[in-house]
Amino acid sequence: MDIILSWLDIIAQKGALERYFRPESSFKSKVVAIPIETNKLRLYCIRLTDGILILGNGGVKDSNSWQNSATLSPLVRLLEDTERFILSRIKNGSLVVDNKKLIGNLKFRRKKQ
Repeated sequence: MDIILSWLDIIAQKGALERYFRPESSFKSKVVAIPIETNKLRLYCIRLTDGILILGNGGVKDSNSWQNSATLSPLVRLLEDTERFILSRIKNGSLVVDNKKLIGNLKFRRKKQ
């Protein structure tokens, strides 16, 4: 946890710069992970802009990739869905990025699968 907190301190001071994260989802996705190289702990996020980072969830990496993990896969999939909701609302104007704020409708519903 200390490693995650130190990364979050750096991000709070310098911004959610792309170089601080490891891409974790499909090409051009904004779903990323804080790179914790010294252990198997993962924290997944949506890096919307340099000023907006949406913390997701995480856990212990228990397979060779999150796609093959029964624990981590649902967490990343939920963030992918959340990213789609956010980007769709930004595109249609019901959500606006204003510097370090998201303004507008942030209520999302995900249909149970």
